[in-house]
Formats: sequence, structure tokens, C-alpha cells
Amino acid sequence: SPRPTARPCAPLTMSGGGGDKALAVVVYVSVKPGTEDAFIAASLLNAKASVQEQGIARFDVIQNEEDSTKFVLVEVYKDDAAPAAHKETAHYAAWRDAVADMMAEPRSAVKYDNIMPDTFAGWDVPASLMKGSAEGGSADSLLCVHVFVSVAPGKEEEFAKLSVENARNSIQEKGIARFDLLQQQDDKSKFCLVEVYSNKDAPAAHKETAHYAAWRDGVADMMAVPRSALKYKNLFPTLDANWRSSL
Repeated sequence: SPRPTARPCAPLTMSGGGGDKALAVVVYVSVKPGTEDAFIAASLLNAKASVQEQGIARFDVIQNEEDSTKFVLVEVYKDDAAPAAHKETAHYAAWRDAVADMMAEPRSAVKYDNIMPDTFAGWDVPASLMKGSAEGGSADSLLCVHVFVSVAPGKEEEFAKLSVENARNSIQEKGIARFDLLQQQDDKSKFCLVEVYSNKDAPAAHKETAHYAAWRDGVADMMAVPRSALKYKNLFPTLDANWRSSL
């Protein structure tokens, strides 16, 4: 699997904590075959309640396109106390107990610092979800791509600069709902690009843009190993509009 080495889930801490520094926790889940629907049902209830917490900006639920037993939760916290506060909620306890026997292996997590967006407004789900409103209309089928990057030592700052420029341009593309840049907390040479496309044609269109070409060529010699990616389908939020930044 190309995903980064994940550690068993444990109490989480944030460095910094000032301004709009967020903590993105990417939780990897493998469930027993046949429990996928039950896991989804429990996880949607938890996610919908979690985004109503004051300290949570996002709580995305996505499912691996190639292996339906594998899921990812992308949890974005806004302050130091938020992860622990989340685990004190009734909805987290209900989810934890409901899914306990569904696990094929222990859950694991990778912690990231946010680089882009660099404001909470860029991360927050829409106010309607924060208030607990149901998503109306037919569900949209989005493609969520997590791109894993390891850069050569000393190239972190330059890579981040070029990637922020690419992200700022990419998010303007009609077919792109999100284009986030994260840096792994325990290894600053590792990054994750979270790219959310509105349709299956959007990735190819993105790779035809001048800003993608500039980024690709600019970072080519910075790679410590070839980039890898995992593809997911969206489960929560269900609507394209609820993925998009308010910026």
C-alpha cells in the first residue's frame, strides 16, 4: 500500500496552537468483509455530529475505490483541546462501541500540520452542517485522491512554496472541490496532497493546466521517492458544495 506508515491510534497533541494552525488527523480503518454498510451507517452518524463540535472544522468519511473494506476519516481540529474533547462526546462513544467488532485490524492514524488552507475559514464545513442540517438533494459522486510525497532533506520549504502556489490556482478549477496541502508532523519531509475532484474527467483536465505543469517540473528534482496515490469515493459530505472552501 502506498499510504504513509501509520501509528496505532493514541492521544493526540498539537504543536503551536496559535493563529489558524490546524491539526489534520488521517485515520485508516480496515473492516471485516460484510460489515461495510454497518460501518458506514455508524460513521455517518458520528461524522454529522462531530462537525457540530466547536473545535472540529471537518470530519470527512471516504471509502477506498479498490477495496471496499478500507476507509479513511479525515478529522481536522482547530485547537489543542479538540481531539480529547471529541473523545468525551456521546456520539464518539456510540461510534467506538458500534464499530469495535467490525475492525479487521486496529485503527491507525497519521497526524499532519495544515499548510493550505492556512485559515480555519478554508477548512470549515458550511454553516448548515455545523448546525446539524441534513444534506438535501441527490448525493454527488466525487473522487478523493490522496497523493503522498517524500522530498529530499532540505527541500521541504521550497516544495511547500511551489505546492501552495499550485493549490491556490488548482482550487479555482471548476472540477476541483478541494486541493489541500498537509505536512506530516513526525517527518517534515513527508507531505500529503488532498485533491477532491467533482467528476472523473477533472484529474486529466487538471494535468493539462499551466500551473500543474509548472509545479510538476518545479518539484521533479526534489522527490526522495516517486509520488504515490490512493483513490477514494466520498461518503460524507455527500454534496459537492459541502466539500468546497468558503474562501
